[in-house]
Parts: sequence; C-alpha cells; structure tokens
Amino acid sequence: MNKMNLIKYFAVILLTGSFSCCNNAGFTVKSPDGKFSLQLVPDNTGSLSYKVFNGHTEVISISAMGVTGADSAWSFVENLTFVKAYAESIDETYQLPTGKVKTYHNQCTEKRYCFRNKAGNEITIECRAYNDGVAFRYVIEKEGDIEIISENSCFDLPGNATTWMMNYAPHYENFYPKRELSIIGDEQLSYPALIQTGTQWLLLTEANVYNHPATHLQKVRENSLKVVFPEKSFTVSNLYESPWRTFIIGDRLKTIVESTMVENLNPPSVIQDMSWLEPGVAVFPWWGNYGANSYIDTLKAYVDMAVEMNWQWIEFDVALVGMYENSMPTKLWETTPWLKKFTDYANGKGIKVYGWDGFDVLKTKEGRDHVYGSYRDLGIKGIKIDYVDNDKQHAMQFREAAMKEAIDYGLMVSFHGETLPRGQRRKYPNLMTCEGVRGSEYYTFQGSKGPNSGHNCTLPFTRNTVGPMDYTPVTFTIRNENPRSTTYAHELALPFIFESGWVCMADRPEAYLNSPAKEILKKIKATWDETIFIDGYPGEYVCMARRHDNEWHLGAINAGTERTISVKLDFLKKGSYTFKVYEDHPETPMTNIKIREVTASAGDVLQFKLIPNGGFCMVIE
Repeated sequence: MNKMNLIKYFAVILLTGSFSCCNNAGFTVKSPDGKFSLQLVPDNTGSLSYKVFNGHTEVISISAMGVTGADSAWSFVENLTFVKAYAESIDETYQLPTGKVKTYHNQCTEKRYCFRNKAGNEITIECRAYNDGVAFRYVIEKEGDIEIISENSCFDLPGNATTWMMNYAPHYENFYPKRELSIIGDEQLSYPALIQTGTQWLLLTEANVYNHPATHLQKVRENSLKVVFPEKSFTVSNLYESPWRTFIIGDRLKTIVESTMVENLNPPSVIQDMSWLEPGVAVFPWWGNYGANSYIDTLKAYVDMAVEMNWQWIEFDVALVGMYENSMPTKLWETTPWLKKFTDYANGKGIKVYGWDGFDVLKTKEGRDHVYGSYRDLGIKGIKIDYVDNDKQHAMQFREAAMKEAIDYGLMVSFHGETLPRGQRRKYPNLMTCEGVRGSEYYTFQGSKGPNSGHNCTLPFTRNTVGPMDYTPVTFTIRNENPRSTTYAHELALPFIFESGWVCMADRPEAYLNSPAKEILKKIKATWDETIFIDGYPGEYVCMARRHDNEWHLGAINAGTERTISVKLDFLKKGSYTFKVYEDHPETPMTNIKIREVTASAGDVLQFKLIPNGGFCMVIE
C-alpha cells in the first residue's frame, strides 16, 4: 500500500497574455536539492522550446516542443500564449514487491504551465525535477475525440555525444553499440538511450504509457534526436496525456543505474493488498528441452529440481503442448489430460506454475477470460504473454487490459516478444518481468548472434535500468547451435547483476544439480531491499551489490579485457564476515569455477582479478 509522507500543493496564477509577461526564470522548475532544472523557453512567434541543466551545465540545449493534432485547432506548436501556472511539491514513499529497492522514494518539484493556441484551446505542459533528473509531458483536455499525428519534442545535445543506443525493432532484442551520435544516420532508434557528453551522463527514456503509442527516436541533425510515433496517427477521447519525456542525469554512472524515476513517474498501484504477489526464481524447461512441455515426467523432473534448489516457480508452456498450426499456438493444451495432475504435483511440492500463451489468443477480453479462468481452475498462478511485438496504441492498451484483468484471477504477468518497460509495475505490481532484450534464448538460434560479454556489460546501464528484464540467465550448457563466449563464472554472476521479478533459470536440471556452484545457486533471490552500483563502464565491466534482508549479493561481470577491480565493503554493517567467492577457474574457465573462502571486515577493500569475459559472485550474510 502506498504511504504518503508529504504532499504540499499550492497554485500560482500568473498574468494571461504574451510570453513577455514572465522571464525564463518563471518557466523553470528545479529539483528539491537545486541541482537539476528544466526551463521552458518561449520565443516571439509563440513557439516553445526547453533546456535541461545540471547546475550551470547544459545537458539538453534549446530543443523544440509541441504536439500536432489532425485538426489544426488542436495543434500546439506556434501562436501560443501563456495562461497560468501551478506548482506542487511531491514527497512520498511507496513499496513494491519487485525492483531495485523495496521502498521507493518519489520526491520532486512539479510545475504545470498552461498555454492557449490561436483557436482558444489549451495545452498543459507538466514539468518535474528530481534529484536524479527531470521529466515533462503534454496534457490536453477535450470533450470527445482528438486525433494526434505527431509530437514535436526534440533532444538537442550540447557538443559531441557518445551513445549506447539500439537500432529500433518492435521486439527490442538488438544490441546497444557504442557510437558517436554524429556518425549515426537518420535511422530509427530505441529507448533507453544512454548518452555521455563531456563528464555528463544522461539516460533518455519515457514513462507512463498506457493509452498512447510507445514512441522511439530518430536522428534528425548531427547532435539531435526526435520523438517518432510507430503509427501515422492515433485517437484518444476527452484526455490526452503524452508519455513523460524522462531524463535521468548524473555526474556518475551510479546515479543512472540506481535511479527509480521511471517507476516514480507512473500512477500509484491499483492493488491495495499485495500479499498474494510472489516474485521468485523460476525454471524454464523450454531452453534445455523443446519437448519438455509435452511430457509430464520431464516436467516433474524440473519441479523436483526447483524444490532441491530452493526455487519457487516453473514456467509451463501450456499452449506449446501438442502441435503448431501456421507457426502459432493451438489450444490442444485444453485437451491434454494430465495438466491438472501436473499443476497439483507442482503446487503440492510448493512450486508455483505460470503458463504461456500468445497475443492472438489473448487479444480479446473473451480470450483472456477463457485462458485466465482455465489457469485458475488448473491452479496456475501466472501467465507469460508472447508475440505482442508492437508499440502501437492498441498494443499498449492491450498490455494494460491484460495486467488489470489478471488481478481479478490472481495472476502474475510476464510479457515476452515485448516492448521496453516504462514503469508499469508501479501501477500494476502483478507485472513480474518483461523480455525486450537479447538474452540467452539466442543461444538456441543457429545463425543468430547471441549475447556476448560486452552486451551483458551494457544492459545494466541501459535496458535493465528502466525495468525488470527476462534475460533467462545462467546457461552453463554450451549449445551447439550458438555457443556462448562467456565463462562459467560470468554466467553464474548474471542473476546478481540483472534484476527481474521472475529470475528464469534457463538450463537443464543436471546443469544446476551437478554444478560446483550449487550452494550459491540455491541462494539466488528475485527481490531486493537495496541496490548499490559499485563500479563499471558500459560494454566493459560492471560490479553491483544488492541486499535482500540481511544478505548482500555481490557480483561482477567483465568483457574482453583483463582487469582488476577494487570493492570497498563500506555497505556492510560493522563486523567481520567469512564468505565464499565464486570466480573464474584459472585452467577451465568455460566449464568450471574456483571457490575460495575470504574473511573481511566492513570497510575493507578487496581486489578481484577479472579475466576476459569472466566474472565472480558471492553472498555475504
């Protein structure tokens, strides 16, 4: 349940008329600590631009704003006059069952500026400034329908910019290459965009997208990006709210990685009692055995493995039982006689089951009610929804309906073949995880480029910064179709580095039950009270510490260069600790690990050698 610590609200009515009635200071919102600011910049033609500052340093240079409607009377790009402004100070805490932290702190300054166009219609630009960045969005109220054809928002960067951005694909399963923005063509690009200009770090993304297409980016000038819709136009009724244009800003990468701004920009939870929501570690039979879901004895072996490993869930691809018709799932699972017997077996062992089904089956309410009701009758507690692969308005509306209606059936939700998370788990905490990542699934695709260590070392700074990530990690087995290049210890460290409400362990039972790392595998968690970024650089290496109750889970992964990193144990409570370090085996790093015992005190600095493509992890209790 949300706990509101403090909300102060006051309205400021400013003079109606031209922009000249206020200087730019009147159109500036500053973060509570005074560090970051977002400034609206009007000109004498009635057009609006904006700037973003970190102190006195420009993070975003003067950039265009505005919204264009199909009806010119509902366009807001020129001939605007200022009407009034409101200011609000927000300071609240709330808790979610998943994420980087358990208790979220939403503290910001908000100002809402209302402008009127030549036709007499009004738009409100809502601006927020946090201690880790800024955000803005557009709000239009109109009786009846309004058709939107474009958003004029641009992001002009000061000087040369180094980027880590994915070329746009609706499934978000590409890489985040390091590139200078100036050399990128006019191709379409995906959020999140990690950008470095000088000593400034910026993560550009969007938040709170439900009744609006999820947007992406396009390079428009040498150092400029623009918002792009995935469809020519879309229509809303009565209220138009754009996504929050979200700028997470820091002098250090730590600010980017630890930010929870995307969740904070979403509405409060619609679920008051969250006690039924159960994140956890899951087993994923499909990766190791495509036919696993067709045989109850095979699935029982996975359940038994989950029990022995102290894990909580099994993914059961119910719609995959039987056959495919035209490459899409059939409903033959409904006539499979042993489904209830299997779910009873799993539930009787304390292992919860979540199922799988496709967008084509679930896109109507009748389809969702049928599948959700069948799952409830079968004792299935969650659903993985696949093949959405779409950013258009109808797909975003579908996702909200799927999450909302799942609550009535007591179902937790995962999305596969999926767009980028945009903070929805705050409003719908039954959302456990999303794909939208090139993960270990690609080791099974012959001829495709699988994830590598550089990709893995980029994800904590990009994709996983903005929401849960269903990478399906820890694949010790080296597949013939597409062999991994990461070491055994690198794979072992991934659930310590990546965050997901369902940590879906992809490999076969024997890979875990016979692993020399079995002891620490049994300690993997899916929920965190606290997350600390220790060190790293995108595409090169990353070291993270996460706390679950009184346990600290510490891990690091490395890309292609040997390095030594220092870890200061200043996050521990005072005292001495003895723990095991699981690291690369010096002779057989691809198939084995070395385990050594370490005794250290809070505040000590430990040195760790990381081999190319390697890693390490430990649990400190």
